[in-house]
This record gives sequence, structure tokens and C-alpha cells, in this order.
Amino acid sequence: MAVAVRASDRPPREMVGKIRPSFAEGYTSMEEEKRSPVGDNTAPNKVDQYATRLSNGLLWLNERAWPLTVGVLSVAGLYLYQYIQVEKVPLSILSASAFTALPAMFAMLVFVIGMMGASILVPTFILFTRLNGTGVRLSDQLNLSPQSPQETAQHRRLLGHWAASLLVMFVFWMSAVYLSVNAESGLLLTLSWIVAIMAAVVAYVGIIIRARPADVALRELTGEFWLASAGAGVVQMMVILMVTVPVSRAFSEYSDSAVFFAPFMAAEMAVLFLIQGSAACLVVRMRVQKNPVAFASLVAFALIVLLGLIPASGAKLGGLPLQGSASGGRVCTLMTWAAEAKVPGALVDADNPKRSVKLRVMADSDGSYIVRPWQAKEKTITFVPRASVAQLDECP
Repeated sequence: MAVAVRASDRPPREMVGKIRPSFAEGYTSMEEEKRSPVGDNTAPNKVDQYATRLSNGLLWLNERAWPLTVGVLSVAGLYLYQYIQVEKVPLSILSASAFTALPAMFAMLVFVIGMMGASILVPTFILFTRLNGTGVRLSDQLNLSPQSPQETAQHRRLLGHWAASLLVMFVFWMSAVYLSVNAESGLLLTLSWIVAIMAAVVAYVGIIIRARPADVALRELTGEFWLASAGAGVVQMMVILMVTVPVSRAFSEYSDSAVFFAPFMAAEMAVLFLIQGSAACLVVRMRVQKNPVAFASLVAFALIVLLGLIPASGAKLGGLPLQGSASGGRVCTLMTWAAEAKVPGALVDADNPKRSVKLRVMADSDGSYIVRPWQAKEKTITFVPRASVAQLDECP
């Protein structure tokens, strides 16, 4: 039997509207309870974040393949042109062989510049090493866009301590240069070297420790950071030695005075400070970039172009792949002449006519070695046919 429902017994429309959302809310809350809270609330781990950034960076590079290709060929051609102009090497930049070698030349340039840059920047790892268990780093004080005077002061304070650490190494190596010139070798000199190295490392560690943030107590520093600071000091010594050796060799052609060498050493320290400080700031900036691969690629490309625009550095770096590939990686080369070889007398060793004098192989073009006597100041070039050479050896 049907039961009639009066209008007064029905719930008002306002109540219906209230009941339905509450039912929906209850259903949604039940569904949320059924879901796994781990999948919804946990952020992607660092590996996934790095993989995503790398994928986005590679996609960015792929979308700009044509401009990058033109840039690669142009930069390699720039280095080749600088090498030809400075060293007066007769290479045809428009020849088919030279054009096809440009990509390989650029790859070798990137490798050489990357290795040189990495070796110079190795000591900066201490700036990104954790000070304590909370994960605080010295690099946290670097801020390229400070929001307050306090952040600016922290930024300048850290760079000032880094400059002071280089000043310690400057005093150490200037003392080493002075001792090597004036002191006689013996037990006393050996002990002086040991004491000086230990004192320089201790002073370096002390400066790095003082560069920590004000809210980090000395007792909070981990043992790993102390050891890393000492290791960074030793590595900084080696880096400065690596840079100083070619500078001192070039300076020795004009003078042997350690006093006159001091301004050149100071300029070397200033350049090293600019390179290491700028690199650390760029790394900090890159960590907050949405596309760090694109940012790093543009910075590296700009650096390579800048080095190529300087004739001295462009010629030196541009000649490395050409000379290395032509001589088999030999900096100084001795050639053994083949039977009945006809070569200019200036290249023949007077004591051993079957061998050449010390040579610098500048390039290899059209079946001939382009050579020059080792450490010759003149820009004279000699073509030696491959058929005239029976053997290549390293200089003793």
C-alpha cells in the first residue's frame, strides 16, 4: 500500500544541500584513509630530483642542437685561427681536412680546458663539505643576491678568509723560491721544508675554521671536516705549484731574482682567487637554478669563447690537440731519418746525423710533419715528409 508523504515531512532544500556535501566529504575522507600516506606525503628523493634535472637539461640541449653545432664549429675555428696567427703555421683553415677536424678539435679543447679547470678548482671542495651533523656548509654564506646587510657581511667575510688562505700559500711558496735560490741542499734545508709545509697547512686550516658561521661552535665541527681542511691545504699547495712552475720558467728567461718574481707571484694568486671564488659562487648559483645543465653549459661555453678571444691562450690551447695528435703526445720529439732521406741541415744532429735535433711538431698536414726546432724563438717552419722519417722518439 502506497504511503503518501506530505510536503511538511520532506526536508527543506537547504538541508539537502548541506547533507549532500557532508556525505561527499565523508566519502572523500574514507578514501584518503585507504590510500597509503607514504606515496602522497613523501617528496621525491634526491636521486629522482637530480635525474629530472638532468633529463630536462638534456632536453634543453637537444632542442638547441643547431645553434650549438654552429657554436662548436665557430669556437674550434677561432682557436685554430689563433694558433695559425700566433705560431705562423701554414695551415689552410678552409681545407676539407681542417673543416672535418673541427668537431674533434673542439672535443679535445673541452677536455683539456675541463681538466685544467677541475685541477685548479679542486681545493674549493672544502667550501661544500659539511661542518657538523646539521649539514651546515661554508658555502651557505655565499649569496649573490643578499637580502640584508648581514648576508652581505657573511659573503664578504668568507671571501676574505679565502683570500687570506691564499696569502698564506703565497708566503710559503715565496719562501720556498728564496730558499731554492740561496740555500744549499742538506739536512737543514730538508727540515726547513718539513717545518714550513706543516706550518703552512696549520695556518691554512686555522683560517678555514675561522670562516665558519658564527652560530657554529668549534666543538661542533666533525673530525671529517678537520681532515678535509688539512687535505684542502695540501691540495692548494699542489695547485699553486702546478701554476707557478710554467710562470717561473717563463720568468727565468729574463731574471733569476726572487724579489722581482714576487709581483708575478702576487698576480698569480690574485687570478687564482678570482677563478676559485667565481667558480664557488657559480656553483652556489647553479644549485638554485631550475635547469642547472643549461646554466652550466652556457657558462662553460662563454669561458671557452673568452679564452679563445685572447691570442696567447687561444694559440696555446688550440695548438695542444694539433701538436698532440701529430707527435703522438710528445712535447719534444726526436726523429730518426729513413735511408736516403733529404732533410735540411738545420734539423740534423751534428753528433748523430741519423737523428734530428730536438723538434717541436707543430702539426701534420698533407703527408708532412710541420716542425720547428725545440725552444726556437724564430717562427721558421720546416716541412718534413713522412717518407723521410723512420721513427719518432721522446726527447731524453
